[in-house]
Amino acid sequence: MVNLSLMCLGLLSLWGVRGEVAPNFNHCKKFFFRQTPVSGLNIALPTPVETKTQKLVNPKKCLSAYNAASPAYICQIYNNQYYFATLYDRGRRIPLYSAYKMDIKGEPERNGSIVNYEPQLVHPGLAKNQMKKKECLTEIKNYNKNQSNDCKESFPQYRQTYKLSWSQALNDDFGTYTRGHLNPAGHHGKGDASQATMTFTNVAPQNPTMNQVQWNQYEQKLKNDLSQGCSNMYVVTGVVPSTTWVDQNQRVNVPSHYWNAFCCTDNNDKPLRSGGALCPNTDEGVVTEYNTVADLQNVLGNDMSFGSNFNIFFNRCQI
Repeated sequence: MVNLSLMCLGLLSLWGVRGEVAPNFNHCKKFFFRQTPVSGLNIALPTPVETKTQKLVNPKKCLSAYNAASPAYICQIYNNQYYFATLYDRGRRIPLYSAYKMDIKGEPERNGSIVNYEPQLVHPGLAKNQMKKKECLTEIKNYNKNQSNDCKESFPQYRQTYKLSWSQALNDDFGTYTRGHLNPAGHHGKGDASQATMTFTNVAPQNPTMNQVQWNQYEQKLKNDLSQGCSNMYVVTGVVPSTTWVDQNQRVNVPSHYWNAFCCTDNNDKPLRSGGALCPNTDEGVVTEYNTVADLQNVLGNDMSFGSNFNIFFNRCQI
Protein backbone atom coordinates (compact mmCIF):
# COMPACT_ATOMS: atom_id res chain seq x y z
CA MET A 1 0.00 0.00 0.00
CA VAL A 2 1.22 3.49 -0.83
CA ASN A 3 2.38 5.64 2.05
CA LEU A 4 0.25 8.68 1.27
CA SER A 5 1.78 10.83 4.01
CA LEU A 6 5.25 10.56 2.48
CA MET A 7 3.85 11.00 -0.99
CA CYS A 8 2.07 14.17 0.10
CA LEU A 9 5.30 15.66 1.46
CA GLY A 10 7.03 14.98 -1.84
CA LEU A 11 4.28 16.64 -3.80
CA LEU A 12 4.24 19.72 -1.59
CA SER A 13 7.86 20.42 -2.50
CA LEU A 14 6.80 20.71 -6.14
CA TRP A 15 3.66 22.72 -5.52
CA GLY A 16 5.24 26.13 -5.07
CA VAL A 17 7.32 26.25 -8.27
CA ARG A 18 4.86 25.39 -11.00
CA GLY A 19 1.84 27.31 -12.27
CA GLU A 20 -0.59 29.66 -10.59
CA VAL A 21 -1.98 27.44 -7.82
CA ALA A 22 0.65 27.85 -5.13
CA PRO A 23 1.21 28.36 -1.37
CA ASN A 24 0.89 32.15 -1.71
CA PHE A 25 -0.54 35.02 -3.76
CA ASN A 26 2.79 36.44 -4.90
CA HIS A 27 1.65 36.77 -8.52
CA CYS A 28 -1.62 38.53 -7.75
CA LYS A 29 -1.03 40.70 -4.68
CA LYS A 30 -2.32 43.74 -6.57
CA PHE A 31 -5.88 42.67 -5.78
CA PHE A 32 -5.27 43.23 -2.05
CA PHE A 33 -5.02 46.62 -0.33
CA ARG A 34 -1.32 47.57 -0.02
CA GLN A 35 -0.57 44.22 -1.68
CA THR A 36 -1.17 42.50 1.66
CA PRO A 37 -3.26 39.31 1.46
CA VAL A 38 -5.78 38.27 4.07
CA SER A 39 -4.02 36.59 6.99
CA GLY A 40 -4.84 34.31 9.89
CA LEU A 41 -7.69 32.40 8.22
CA ASN A 42 -6.66 28.89 9.22
CA ILE A 43 -9.98 27.08 8.84
CA ALA A 44 -9.57 24.98 5.68
CA LEU A 45 -10.14 21.24 5.94
CA PRO A 46 -7.38 18.86 4.79
CA THR A 47 -7.60 17.57 1.25
CA PRO A 48 -9.51 14.27 1.10
CA VAL A 49 -7.14 11.32 0.78
CA GLU A 50 -7.68 8.48 -1.67
CA THR A 51 -7.52 5.28 0.40
CA LYS A 52 -7.97 2.72 -2.40
CA THR A 53 -4.35 2.65 -3.50
CA GLN A 54 -3.57 -1.06 -3.70
CA LYS A 55 -2.04 -2.19 -7.01
CA LEU A 56 -1.97 1.32 -8.44
CA VAL A 57 0.88 2.03 -10.84
CA ASN A 58 2.93 5.23 -10.44
CA PRO A 59 0.66 6.80 -7.78
CA LYS A 60 3.13 9.55 -6.87
CA LYS A 61 2.44 11.34 -10.16
CA CYS A 62 -1.00 10.01 -10.95
CA LEU A 63 -2.53 10.80 -7.54
CA SER A 64 -1.21 14.33 -7.14
CA ALA A 65 -4.82 15.43 -7.64
CA TYR A 66 -5.62 13.95 -4.23
CA ASN A 67 -2.69 14.95 -2.09
CA ALA A 68 -1.96 18.64 -2.62
CA ALA A 69 -2.05 21.19 0.19
CA SER A 70 -5.28 22.74 1.43
CA PRO A 71 -6.13 25.55 1.12
CA ALA A 72 -5.08 26.30 -2.46
CA TYR A 73 -4.01 29.85 -3.33
CA ILE A 74 -5.39 30.58 -6.79
CA CYS A 75 -4.35 33.58 -8.88
CA GLN A 76 -7.33 33.47 -11.21
CA ILE A 77 -6.26 33.61 -14.87
CA TYR A 78 -8.58 34.03 -17.83
CA ASN A 79 -7.21 34.44 -21.37
CA ASN A 80 -3.69 34.71 -19.94
CA GLN A 81 -4.45 37.64 -17.62
CA TYR A 82 -4.86 37.86 -13.85
CA TYR A 83 -8.25 39.08 -12.64
CA PHE A 84 -8.59 38.21 -8.92
CA ALA A 85 -7.38 35.95 -6.13
CA THR A 86 -9.19 33.05 -4.43
CA LEU A 87 -8.40 30.99 -1.35
CA TYR A 88 -9.89 27.58 -2.11
CA ASP A 89 -10.73 25.00 0.55
CA ARG A 90 -9.99 21.62 -1.05
CA GLY A 91 -11.55 19.70 1.82
CA ARG A 92 -14.92 21.44 1.53
CA ARG A 93 -14.64 22.12 -2.23
CA ILE A 94 -15.64 25.76 -1.82
CA PRO A 95 -13.77 29.08 -1.94
CA LEU A 96 -13.19 30.61 1.48
CA TYR A 97 -12.87 34.07 -0.08
CA SER A 98 -12.16 35.90 -3.33
CA ALA A 99 -10.31 39.23 -3.39
CA TYR A 100 -10.58 41.74 -6.23
CA LYS A 101 -10.57 45.40 -7.22
CA MET A 102 -14.00 46.61 -8.24
CA ASP A 103 -14.44 48.28 -11.62
CA ILE A 104 -16.13 51.38 -10.20
CA LYS A 105 -16.90 53.14 -13.48
CA GLY A 106 -17.32 50.20 -15.85
CA GLU A 107 -20.76 49.20 -17.10
CA PRO A 108 -21.55 45.93 -15.29
CA GLU A 109 -22.22 42.67 -17.08
CA ARG A 110 -24.32 40.14 -15.16
CA ASN A 111 -25.06 37.62 -17.88
CA GLY A 112 -23.30 34.28 -18.15
CA SER A 113 -23.12 30.83 -16.66
CA ILE A 114 -20.63 29.13 -14.37
CA VAL A 115 -18.68 27.05 -16.88
CA ASN A 116 -14.98 27.10 -15.99
CA TYR A 117 -12.79 24.83 -13.86
CA GLU A 118 -9.25 25.10 -12.52
CA PRO A 119 -6.90 22.54 -14.16
CA GLN A 120 -4.10 23.12 -11.68
CA LEU A 121 -6.23 21.90 -8.80
CA VAL A 122 -5.98 18.51 -10.51
CA HIS A 123 -2.25 18.56 -11.26
CA PRO A 124 0.02 21.57 -10.64
CA GLY A 125 1.69 21.16 -14.03
CA LEU A 126 -1.47 21.62 -16.07
CA ALA A 127 -2.53 24.82 -17.86
CA LYS A 128 -2.75 28.07 -15.88
CA ASN A 129 -5.96 29.35 -17.49
CA GLN A 130 -9.46 28.51 -16.33
CA MET A 131 -11.04 26.04 -18.75
CA LYS A 132 -14.40 24.61 -19.67
CA LYS A 133 -14.99 21.01 -18.59
CA LYS A 134 -14.22 19.43 -21.96
CA GLU A 135 -10.91 21.29 -22.19
CA CYS A 136 -10.03 20.33 -18.61
CA LEU A 137 -10.69 16.67 -19.30
CA THR A 138 -8.46 16.85 -22.37
CA GLU A 139 -5.68 18.34 -20.22
CA ILE A 140 -6.03 15.48 -17.75
CA LYS A 141 -6.16 12.91 -20.56
CA ASN A 142 -2.92 14.23 -22.04
CA TYR A 143 -1.31 14.20 -18.60
CA ASN A 144 -2.37 10.60 -18.09
CA LYS A 145 -1.00 9.52 -21.47
CA ASN A 146 2.36 11.21 -21.00
CA GLN A 147 4.99 8.45 -20.91
CA SER A 148 6.70 9.88 -17.85
CA ASN A 149 3.39 9.72 -15.93
CA ASP A 150 1.79 6.56 -17.38
CA CYS A 151 -1.51 7.00 -15.53
CA LYS A 152 -3.56 4.15 -16.94
CA GLU A 153 -7.27 4.91 -16.93
CA SER A 154 -8.07 1.26 -16.32
CA PHE A 155 -7.70 2.39 -12.69
CA PRO A 156 -10.89 4.30 -11.71
CA GLN A 157 -8.87 6.77 -9.61
CA TYR A 158 -6.96 7.89 -12.72
CA ARG A 159 -9.97 8.56 -14.93
CA GLN A 160 -10.49 12.12 -16.09
CA THR A 161 -13.88 12.96 -14.56
CA TYR A 162 -12.96 11.21 -11.30
CA LYS A 163 -9.84 13.34 -10.96
CA LEU A 164 -11.66 16.57 -11.78
CA SER A 165 -14.45 15.83 -9.31
CA TRP A 166 -11.95 14.98 -6.59
CA SER A 167 -10.20 18.32 -6.92
CA GLN A 168 -13.20 20.70 -7.06
CA ALA A 169 -16.99 20.99 -7.18
CA LEU A 170 -18.74 20.07 -10.42
CA ASN A 171 -21.91 21.48 -11.94
CA ASP A 172 -24.16 18.75 -10.51
CA ASP A 173 -22.84 19.14 -6.93
CA PHE A 174 -25.11 22.01 -5.86
CA GLY A 175 -28.47 20.29 -5.44
CA THR A 176 -31.20 22.84 -4.70
CA TYR A 177 -28.67 25.61 -3.97
CA THR A 178 -27.64 28.27 -6.47
CA ARG A 179 -24.03 28.87 -7.44
CA GLY A 180 -23.29 31.95 -5.37
CA HIS A 181 -20.50 34.21 -6.64
CA LEU A 182 -17.98 35.51 -4.15
CA ASN A 183 -16.51 37.87 -6.76
CA PRO A 184 -19.66 38.89 -8.67
CA ALA A 185 -19.68 39.52 -12.42
CA GLY A 186 -21.67 42.71 -11.77
CA HIS A 187 -18.66 44.33 -10.08
CA HIS A 188 -16.73 44.31 -13.36
CA GLY A 189 -17.10 45.82 -16.80
CA LYS A 190 -18.15 43.86 -19.85
CA GLY A 191 -15.65 41.39 -21.28
CA ASP A 192 -13.00 39.13 -19.85
CA ALA A 193 -13.00 40.61 -16.33
CA SER A 194 -16.64 39.64 -15.95
CA GLN A 195 -16.21 36.26 -17.63
CA ALA A 196 -13.29 35.43 -15.34
CA THR A 197 -15.71 35.23 -12.41
CA MET A 198 -17.59 32.34 -14.08
CA THR A 199 -15.54 29.60 -12.47
CA PHE A 200 -16.55 26.93 -9.97
CA THR A 201 -13.63 27.98 -7.76
CA ASN A 202 -15.41 31.34 -7.24
CA VAL A 203 -18.84 30.03 -6.20
CA ALA A 204 -20.31 28.23 -3.20
CA PRO A 205 -23.77 26.76 -2.50
CA GLN A 206 -26.08 29.70 -1.75
CA ASN A 207 -29.73 29.79 -0.76
CA PRO A 208 -31.67 30.89 -3.90
CA THR A 209 -33.69 33.62 -2.15
CA MET A 210 -30.71 35.03 -0.30
CA ASN A 211 -28.67 35.00 -3.54
CA GLN A 212 -31.30 36.69 -5.70
CA VAL A 213 -32.74 39.13 -3.16
CA GLN A 214 -30.89 40.13 0.02
CA TRP A 215 -27.30 39.53 -1.09
CA ASN A 216 -27.95 40.77 -4.62
CA GLN A 217 -29.32 44.03 -3.23
CA TYR A 218 -26.24 44.47 -1.06
CA GLU A 219 -23.90 43.78 -4.01
CA GLN A 220 -25.70 46.45 -6.04
CA LYS A 221 -25.47 48.91 -3.13
CA LEU A 222 -21.76 48.17 -2.86
CA LYS A 223 -21.29 48.97 -6.56
CA ASN A 224 -23.67 51.90 -6.94
CA ASP A 225 -23.53 53.66 -3.55
CA LEU A 226 -20.70 52.56 -1.27
CA SER A 227 -18.06 52.99 -3.98
CA GLN A 228 -18.97 56.65 -4.60
CA GLY A 229 -16.00 58.99 -4.14
CA CYS A 230 -13.47 56.14 -4.21
CA SER A 231 -10.56 56.00 -6.64
CA ASN A 232 -9.93 52.38 -5.70
CA MET A 233 -12.28 49.86 -4.15
CA TYR A 234 -10.60 46.78 -2.71
CA VAL A 235 -13.09 44.02 -1.96
CA VAL A 236 -12.90 40.66 -0.21
CA THR A 237 -15.98 38.45 -0.13
CA GLY A 238 -16.00 35.17 1.73
CA VAL A 239 -18.06 32.49 3.42
CA VAL A 240 -18.38 30.92 6.83
CA PRO A 241 -18.20 27.11 6.51
CA SER A 242 -20.75 25.02 8.39
CA THR A 243 -21.48 21.43 9.38
CA THR A 244 -24.05 21.19 6.55
CA TRP A 245 -23.26 19.56 3.21
CA VAL A 246 -25.16 19.52 -0.06
CA ASP A 247 -25.69 15.76 0.21
CA GLN A 248 -24.76 12.77 2.35
CA ASN A 249 -21.54 12.20 0.41
CA GLN A 250 -20.17 15.37 2.01
CA ARG A 251 -18.51 16.53 -1.18
CA VAL A 252 -19.47 20.21 -1.06
CA ASN A 253 -20.00 22.27 2.08
CA VAL A 254 -22.92 24.69 2.47
CA PRO A 255 -21.76 27.95 4.11
CA SER A 256 -23.75 29.22 7.10
CA HIS A 257 -23.07 32.86 6.12
CA TYR A 258 -21.67 35.05 3.36
CA TRP A 259 -19.52 38.04 4.35
CA ASN A 260 -18.06 41.04 2.54
CA ALA A 261 -15.41 43.64 3.36
CA PHE A 262 -14.40 46.71 1.36
CA CYS A 263 -11.62 49.28 1.56
CA CYS A 264 -12.21 52.58 -0.27
CA THR A 265 -9.11 54.66 -1.09
CA ASP A 266 -8.22 57.88 -2.89
CA ASN A 267 -5.96 58.21 -5.94
CA ASN A 268 -2.89 57.94 -3.66
CA ASP A 269 -4.30 54.72 -2.19
CA LYS A 270 -4.95 56.43 1.14
CA PRO A 271 -7.95 54.94 2.97
CA LEU A 272 -11.12 57.02 2.92
CA ARG A 273 -13.47 54.54 4.60
CA SER A 274 -14.13 50.86 5.05
CA GLY A 275 -17.04 48.60 5.88
CA GLY A 276 -18.61 45.25 5.34
CA ALA A 277 -21.60 43.01 5.67
CA LEU A 278 -22.67 39.58 6.93
CA CYS A 279 -25.75 37.57 5.98
CA PRO A 280 -27.05 34.12 7.01
CA ASN A 281 -27.33 31.76 4.05
CA THR A 282 -31.08 31.25 4.45
CA ASP A 283 -34.41 32.32 2.92
CA GLU A 284 -35.01 34.88 5.64
CA GLY A 285 -31.39 35.94 6.10
CA VAL A 286 -30.96 39.63 6.91
CA VAL A 287 -27.87 41.54 5.75
CA THR A 288 -26.11 43.22 8.69
CA GLU A 289 -23.84 46.06 7.58
CA TYR A 290 -20.79 47.32 9.48
CA ASN A 291 -19.37 50.85 9.40
CA THR A 292 -15.77 49.67 9.52
CA VAL A 293 -13.95 46.52 8.50
CA ALA A 294 -12.66 46.31 12.07
CA ASP A 295 -16.22 45.81 13.33
CA LEU A 296 -16.81 43.01 10.82
CA GLN A 297 -13.50 41.36 11.71
CA ASN A 298 -14.40 41.31 15.39
CA VAL A 299 -17.66 39.48 14.63
CA LEU A 300 -16.00 36.97 12.30
CA GLY A 301 -13.09 36.46 14.67
CA ASN A 302 -15.16 35.99 17.82
CA ASP A 303 -18.67 34.83 16.85
CA MET A 304 -17.70 32.86 13.73
CA SER A 305 -14.55 31.32 15.22
CA PHE A 306 -12.14 32.76 12.67
CA GLY A 307 -9.77 33.61 15.52
CA SER A 308 -8.05 36.70 16.86
CA ASN A 309 -5.27 36.60 14.22
CA PHE A 310 -7.70 36.96 11.32
CA ASN A 311 -7.04 40.16 9.36
CA ILE A 312 -8.71 41.15 6.07
CA PHE A 313 -6.89 44.37 5.08
CA PHE A 314 -3.54 45.94 5.88
CA ASN A 315 -3.97 47.88 9.15
CA ARG A 316 -7.73 47.13 8.85
CA CYS A 317 -7.93 49.85 6.16
CA GLN A 318 -7.84 52.47 8.89
CA ILE A 319 -7.89 56.13 7.89
